[in-house]
Amino acid sequence: MSIIPTKMEKCKGAMLSTAIGDALGWPNEKISKNVWKNIKVKESFIEWKRRSNKPYWHEEKILSGEYSDDTQLTLAISRSIITGNWEKFFIEKELPFWLNYERGGGVALLKAAKSCQRGQLLWQSKYIKGYFEAGGNGAMMRILPHVIANEEKSNIEELMIDIIKDTLITHGHPRAFLGATCYAYALNYLLNKEDILDYGELITAVINGKNYWSDIPIYKLKNEWFHIIERCKVYNFGEEWEKVCKDMLYKLEKIKGILKRGLMLNDVEVLTELGCFSKAKGAGDVTILSAIYLASKYASNPLLGIKVSAFLFGADTDTIASITGGLLGMLNGMDWIPKEWKKVQDYECFLQITELLRSENRKEATRREILEIKDQSKEWKSTPIGKMRLIECKEYLNSKGKILIEKWKSMLGQTIYIKSVYSNKIIYPIEDKNLILQKDFYKDLKNKDKDIIEKEKYITLNLINILDLLNDVNFKKNITVGKTLKIIRDIMKDDKSIEILSKKYKVEKTFIQKLNQYIR
Repeated sequence: MSIIPTKMEKCKGAMLSTAIGDALGWPNEKISKNVWKNIKVKESFIEWKRRSNKPYWHEEKILSGEYSDDTQLTLAISRSIITGNWEKFFIEKELPFWLNYERGGGVALLKAAKSCQRGQLLWQSKYIKGYFEAGGNGAMMRILPHVIANEEKSNIEELMIDIIKDTLITHGHPRAFLGATCYAYALNYLLNKEDILDYGELITAVINGKNYWSDIPIYKLKNEWFHIIERCKVYNFGEEWEKVCKDMLYKLEKIKGILKRGLMLNDVEVLTELGCFSKAKGAGDVTILSAIYLASKYASNPLLGIKVSAFLFGADTDTIASITGGLLGMLNGMDWIPKEWKKVQDYECFLQITELLRSENRKEATRREILEIKDQSKEWKSTPIGKMRLIECKEYLNSKGKILIEKWKSMLGQTIYIKSVYSNKIIYPIEDKNLILQKDFYKDLKNKDKDIIEKEKYITLNLINILDLLNDVNFKKNITVGKTLKIIRDIMKDDKSIEILSKKYKVEKTFIQKLNQYIR
């Protein structure tokens, strides 16, 4: 007789399997820009190279088991929930900061994040174009933490409200909303399933629960949101919602009938009918229907289910594998996960985050976890999403200059990569276009300052470094930006001692030392 996993085991299994599916499927997705063209089906993670155009074309090495934006945003929502005010923290902190380390984010996600960075939700801003037509799976892929955090309440309606609120931050089309709510309902059903899941039972459960996940969210959305979509006149939201909902229920019934034929089904044929390889392959409704089919067929063999979904060449493999993994992990827990898959990036972080999400007092539990970290040295730098420390820094040469990729680690164990570019002997963070200096800048330099360039010294300041300086007590008290730049100039130009510069500018030695560590 099979042993039913505990709810904690289910939640951990879902979080891990989400990341595993993402890491397996990411290099196989066409838009992942994988340099390798001929990828073979494998059961283990691979190291690969990804073409990137930020800040200019280069090849970025993706290590074995590393995940994409799907899992990055799952962790971002997790941290937001732990703070106690997930909506505010995600909009004001997590989503804007994600732009510094995102890996593979879609157009809708990037536009929404940039709008949050400017201090406004996308649908409230002047950059609204395309928002109400964004029906991708970028919202669905990050909602697992809501299901885990809501488990104690067992209130499905409250869960759906959170899913709707989360989705509208980045996406405005019913396909995105319904993909997310349907996924949340399926996850919640599997989490609360206390006996063995019958073959095809998940499909039946989702169809029977349609009143929960397919209810048009008029009372769940802000009146302002509805007023804006009415003004935009892109389409009739209510009619479009009903149309998408009707199509999803029709296809769910179709999947139910197909599964009765048994295990000898041709997955590619079934998934083609669901739109998995069409132009709409990245839509929320298409992704959840595909994942529910795969999770239902391979419910008793999660390893094969994730493997099949991760190698559906021509489909949105990272997200389909991630969502399928979430469902299979929520059903089977984590004991089935093979040793080689436990090498997924940030394995321990997922276990820790899951425990915090299910803790009664999440903020207090998080505080205790952080206090238990022995090394509370100056290595830890303050960021909008918590303290992080630099692990390593690598340089990549390019015909136009050098690219620095810094590897950071959060206190809860997430790995984050931040890029900077070195061009014309000056390093600037790629996310801040205002700091880019053109080649003709050097023509305007005064003769007395040319020795700064000749010494080939440069300063590297990414967002984390800047935040660290801004949090310095000395900077807050009596140091202007102008004075800071003069100190940097003197360090680069004359190599004067820290003591001399401290007296000259009447600042603490520690501040000079801090600036000095960013000059190379």
